[in-house]
Amino acid sequence: MASRKVSGAAALAIATAVGATVAASTPAAAQETITLTAISGYPPVASWVKALVEVYMPTVNAELAKTGNYKISWNEGVSGQIVKPRGELEGIETGLGDLGTVVTAFHPDKIPLYKLTFVTPFVSSDLGLVVKTIDQLEQQIPAFAKGWEKFNQVNLVNTGAVDDYMVLSKDKITSLDDFSGKKLGAAGANLPWVTALGAAGVQTNLADAYNSMTTGIYEGGIFWAEAAGGFKLCEPAPFFLDGNLGAVQSHNISVNSDVWEGLPEEVRNALKAASAAHQQAATDFVVNGASKGIERCKKEFGSEVTVLSPEDRTKWAMALDNAAKEWAEDLEGQGIPGKQVLSAYMDAMRAANQPIERHWDRE
Repeated sequence: MASRKVSGAAALAIATAVGATVAASTPAAAQETITLTAISGYPPVASWVKALVEVYMPTVNAELAKTGNYKISWNEGVSGQIVKPRGELEGIETGLGDLGTVVTAFHPDKIPLYKLTFVTPFVSSDLGLVVKTIDQLEQQIPAFAKGWEKFNQVNLVNTGAVDDYMVLSKDKITSLDDFSGKKLGAAGANLPWVTALGAAGVQTNLADAYNSMTTGIYEGGIFWAEAAGGFKLCEPAPFFLDGNLGAVQSHNISVNSDVWEGLPEEVRNALKAASAAHQQAATDFVVNGASKGIERCKKEFGSEVTVLSPEDRTKWAMALDNAAKEWAEDLEGQGIPGKQVLSAYMDAMRAANQPIERHWDRE
């Protein structure tokens, strides 16, 4: 059985040489093993990493098994073994990982088009719809792919981990007035959602949230039900405020461009074919895990859920600056079609009859 490691800038040269050798002397029946390192700073308890390990990799294996020409030997570099949270984009760019999950929410300055759903809150809590709409925009607008090219990567699939952002807090929040003076954590792109109400925002990530709230670095934050249960965030912050803030597309699987070019076409096709299964699984893990997360929080930590009134939801949405308009205009200045992307996204949400509180592109 032949075996090779495809990684980094040498991938294309290696593939060319191997291809020439195979064409000249290797029987067609020989199976080639290719080693790929998949990275994430997060552990498999995170829905998008669970989908990567439990669904994406096995689906790629199953696709390749149909012919038996190639086999992937997976190196699971997750749980921070190779890169820490936020380090995935650079890790794949430099070849520390061949492919992996990138949390696009952490890189609005580098791959800015994927900030779209963070500047359009109060639009939709249908995670499947949100993610598939981003898929459609990618197919229609070349600027998405060009954004990845800058970082030596090819995007394989869009996913999301959040069906509906909520505010978790140490003390109960029942109205918008209760935000004033509170110190709350968020991914960064969504910090304006709470600072607009008088809270002090702290940029954070899911991996640090439990310890940060336990030690008092901040007293709550913007999270979601599935993660609240999975990461036990409701132990230090047992109170939920559900304002129907909405879902976001926040994760991708991308592959190093040199590695991609060096892979046989059949392997590339298998990596692409597995994308749909990964996306569906990632969505299902979040949506199906939401009620389980809240149930665990209530049972183990006495959590309470307060649903914000429709009137306060409207007030909250109207209290925000129109970050979507500013984002689109800034992209236009960089030669990126931000206005086209924003309008196309909002048009899709309107066509799907979503509970849109603000039509961000029409103001």
